[in-house]
Amino acid sequence: MKTENRRNGFTLMELLVVVLIIGILLGFIFGATSYVMDNQARKRAKVDVELLIASVVDYKARHGDYPQCPEGICTQGECLFLSLAGFHNEKGGLQIPPYKPTLNPSLVEYELPDFDPATIPQASHGDKQALLVWFAQVLGKDVAFRDPWGNEYVYEFPREDGRPGARIYSLGPDGLEGEESDADNIE
Repeated sequence: MKTENRRNGFTLMELLVVVLIIGILLGFIFGATSYVMDNQARKRAKVDVELLIASVVDYKARHGDYPQCPEGICTQGECLFLSLAGFHNEKGGLQIPPYKPTLNPSLVEYELPDFDPATIPQASHGDKQALLVWFAQVLGKDVAFRDPWGNEYVYEFPREDGRPGARIYSLGPDGLEGEESDADNIE
């Protein structure tokens, strides 16, 4: 009489096949999720750039020129933020107390009208550090507009390519400037 010696359970080969299938499925899910998140970040950057451009056009309509810092004391990002938030006047100097901002509220996580002008430091343009420190405390972050990857949006006025107007763009996910890395820039 022959007796079969069968065990209940899975063989090593069956377990390896199941683990392989689970790994393949997780790879597909991770790849699709990464693609969707990257696509969403690109769309957000595109909308932000359009809102910034609209705010700059509104600033130009009100003040007769694009935001600028003629003395070169501010970075371009600081100049753009301070101008649209109402702290740079049409000549590029600090405006304390601030004038009505041209900033689209969806670009920031705070309400500009809620600023208490009494708390704004009386800083001259030559001593902008007090104002920047105040902004950093109020905003809880740097004084600049940032894209979804944490890089500052680039603001050019006058434009480096010599064309009229101002230019605003994101450096994209790589955050690098240069001809080789410009393919992922978002304008």
